[in-house]
Amino acid sequence: MIIINADKSVKMDEVEHKHLSSLETRVRRLLQECLHKKKAHFKNVYSYLLLNVDKLLVGEPEELDRIITHMTTKLNVNFTNKGNRGVLYRNLQRIFNYKAFADRSLPAWGAYALVTQLNVKICPYCNRQYIFTVSKEPNKKGKTRGRLDHFYDKATYPYLALSLYNLIPCCDICNSDLKGSVEFTTSTHLHPYKEEFGDYFKFSLQMKSGDTLRPGDPSQLNYLKGIGDEFDIVIKGSSIDPGLTQRVENNLDIFKIKELYNMHKDYIVDLIKQRVMYSDSRIDELYNQYQGTLFSSREDVIQSIVSNYVGYDNLDKRVLAKLTKDIAEELNLNIT
Repeated sequence: MIIINADKSVKMDEVEHKHLSSLETRVRRLLQECLHKKKAHFKNVYSYLLLNVDKLLVGEPEELDRIITHMTTKLNVNFTNKGNRGVLYRNLQRIFNYKAFADRSLPAWGAYALVTQLNVKICPYCNRQYIFTVSKEPNKKGKTRGRLDHFYDKATYPYLALSLYNLIPCCDICNSDLKGSVEFTTSTHLHPYKEEFGDYFKFSLQMKSGDTLRPGDPSQLNYLKGIGDEFDIVIKGSSIDPGLTQRVENNLDIFKIKELYNMHKDYIVDLIKQRVMYSDSRIDELYNQYQGTLFSSREDVIQSIVSNYVGYDNLDKRVLAKLTKDIAEELNLNIT
């Protein structure tokens, strides 16, 4: 998994301001209506939510965790059981109306405007699918965007349905086919706005024969003939934090990362072939020859060789970039 906005090119404070200013007035008004109705039930719930509208809409994951804890333990609001979804549940769905927010025809701030401003082009959960946004132009039909996954399931936590940091731009496979309504929390899974696999968890090649891969060694090229049947793509972890390790394992499991990435062995074979063809001396030669014209750094040369980004800040700009970066390092394709 990769982190959203790794290069800090999107000013999240501006996104937060737009999200809050566009939704706050309506949410406050509807909460106040529920609170001031005659014979209104759940006044303590509406009062608490009204006092925390800012945090509900633009609070970071830790703040959303605290709201969930307060709602479930102090106010006894729990919708895990569908039998508990009565008047309060329906009111919260109406107040925090995600269906209206996701309306394709919404002219102002909504799902399309949000994903456009976030500029997330690759699914952060899997790093395998593009999620470009194409908005409808005047007199033309058709528009598309990445899905918005609710990190905290909106059916269980309807009061978080419009929370900015609960809306994760992602691909349809991760959102609908794999995650669905599975219970996620920051203590059980990685949150794409806060955490990632990083350098503690890397893709690696594991030879089925038990041999050690020797990058660039021509005597070992026989394994290329099987187009990847001689090795597996694995995840190697080096974190000493058991909590982080468990969260990573949970993400790997729910999004079927190991299974899906082992379907990209042909891609890895091409990387290995490129490594064989481009020795360190050849890379240096290309850099020295085209420095200042084609390439501004050695990283640019390697990026051209592997046809992908290999720098941390660019992992969200092309599919399989995390895989490419990790395997390139294992093949000793060093960027410096």
